[in-house]
Amino acid sequence: MSNGPTLTMPTSRTLRRRRKGGRRALIIVLTLLVLLGLLVAADRVAVAYADRQVAAQLQQHGFPSRPQVTIEGFPFLTQVAARDIRDVRISARHVHEGPLMMDVAANATNIRLGSDYRSGVISHVTGTGLIPFAGISSMAAGAGIAGLRLTPDGTHRVRLTLNLQVATVSAVAAIRQSGPDSFRIHLISSGGGPAAYLSALHSFTVHVPSLPLGLTIHGVSVTSQGVVVHVAGSDIPFGH
Repeated sequence: MSNGPTLTMPTSRTLRRRRKGGRRALIIVLTLLVLLGLLVAADRVAVAYADRQVAAQLQQHGFPSRPQVTIEGFPFLTQVAARDIRDVRISARHVHEGPLMMDVAANATNIRLGSDYRSGVISHVTGTGLIPFAGISSMAAGAGIAGLRLTPDGTHRVRLTLNLQVATVSAVAAIRQSGPDSFRIHLISSGGGPAAYLSALHSFTVHVPSLPLGLTIHGVSVTSQGVVVHVAGSDIPFGH
């Protein structure tokens, strides 16, 4: 007779017990997955509602039109429970600021909510506003220089071209911040034609009125699409 190990076949009762245990584990896993899905869905519904409420608040606090708002971070409900929203992205196209039109993109971070969840303080906001060259040309037309064309000539310079019946006037101008809500276009060289036609631009200031949330300009730069104003603010109250 063999002294090797003896194999014991499982009984039908043992097999039934194993099948029941496997079904129980599967049910638990499926239940947990459903609960997790419901929690994620509830979180996304809550953040979508909050996006709309924040957009409405921003419009009430100085945004000329309702912006697009996206609250970053997951899960959102834990941020609400802690009354500390970490990161909010804000964007708006064709925002009218006085005579100018801008495309705005901003980031608000570390938003501390009040006990009513409708007010609080935004710790930091940084953003940009793109002013197309056409908007600046329109302002120049209001100053008596119609038909002015602006093109980029470096990070802080633009080339000005004015086609007249008698001549084509061209020049290069520097763009620099001149105040918390303005920047200045200053002629630095003339490349052709009588520069006297551009005399109104020897020191031409562009004001960006009514910046929302108390934001101020912290710098300007030039891109292929226009002039970009860099804005920032800190410790900004809302909802009060």
